[in-house]
Amino acid sequence: MDPIWKIASRNVIRNRKRTLITCIVMTVGIGLYIGYDSVLAGMDRLTIDTMVSYSSSSLKVRTKEYAEEERGSPLEHGLADPAGTMEGIRKAAPEISAVTPRTLFVAQASNYTDSEPLIAAAVDPAADRKVFDVASAVGEGSWLSSNGDHEAVVAASVAKELGLKLGDGVLLSARTVYENDNADEYRVVGIVGSSASLSGTASVYLSYSDAKALLGAELPVTEIDAATRRAGSLDAELSGSAKAAAKVRAALPGLSVAPVGEFAKDYLALRNSKDKASLLLVVMILLIAAVGIVNTILMSVYSRVREIGVLRAYGMTQKDIRQLFTREGLIIGALGSLAGLALGALIDWFFTAKGLNIAAAFGNMDLGSIPVNATLYGEWRPQSFAVGLLFGILVSWLSARFPAKRAAKLEPTDALRFV
Repeated sequence: MDPIWKIASRNVIRNRKRTLITCIVMTVGIGLYIGYDSVLAGMDRLTIDTMVSYSSSSLKVRTKEYAEEERGSPLEHGLADPAGTMEGIRKAAPEISAVTPRTLFVAQASNYTDSEPLIAAAVDPAADRKVFDVASAVGEGSWLSSNGDHEAVVAASVAKELGLKLGDGVLLSARTVYENDNADEYRVVGIVGSSASLSGTASVYLSYSDAKALLGAELPVTEIDAATRRAGSLDAELSGSAKAAAKVRAALPGLSVAPVGEFAKDYLALRNSKDKASLLLVVMILLIAAVGIVNTILMSVYSRVREIGVLRAYGMTQKDIRQLFTREGLIIGALGSLAGLALGALIDWFFTAKGLNIAAAFGNMDLGSIPVNATLYGEWRPQSFAVGLLFGILVSWLSARFPAKRAAKLEPTDALRFV
């Protein structure tokens, strides 16, 4: 081993207390950064998964006219050949596991005393549950039956607002495809839990047969939703959805094909801001560690002035002395960074294997698009480990440069006379 490395290693061990304090600061900082990044990635995944499961699906196919006016859920811009469109989607992108038709429409729900405007969805009960998780999110009652008569599944928020219970009648009124108003009563057979109503675009679900009785026999299909197989990470899921959408878009050029990333673009932009905030956190912590490294090596310089003089007298150059103290800083940085990676891996393991029960941690706090009764799992992010290691070592190296230069400037005669 290079003699300079030997001396540097010996000095790091000799000043073990100061070394330990600095390493602990770096370990905690890098470990928390890695864990924080993992949890943020898990929150992003949970939010996007909720969108995919209850509203946007992996990709959505509509007419271009409908996509331009989607906020109004216009029934006049339905798909001309829904069955052919679904077949074309399957052929274009084999990675798509299931497809289902949906028709969204504006309705008014009433308990005959109070009323509430909402978005309702006409669905194929059997096909819809293969793409969306609304059926499994029914907390009370059951999902729509294929041959049901005047059945409705309502969101928990609607049931609470209108005081609805299982078996109650709810009056739905809406404008039909013939441009006249119609109303009919439906029996509440299921109430969807709050986890689905957070991000779901629909608050009431009807089978197509019941919806046609309300809106007209010529009720169109306004969208085809498709599901892809769940990927191992959020980035892989977004990429897979985008690739599948590109294939479908090429096969069906006259239609609007939108992957989940398009519906989540505002949230994903916010996600990039959170990534910058998490990096700022580790920068602040490592700057504190940098002060510790500078202090450790400066104290080492002042406590070893005579030793420096002896080393210079034995033939060490200013460059050798500078390298000696720089390497001491690198060793401290490497030790702290590696320990930080170990702590970060432990935190990541906990969140990826055990998860965090959101209800237990946050109670009934409003978390926006994150369902309060879900479990938050972290995600392994190799890039955060790389950033933590490289940044820790770089900060250590830069922090050691100043005291190393101070040590190199000491003249041998002055150093040997130092008391």
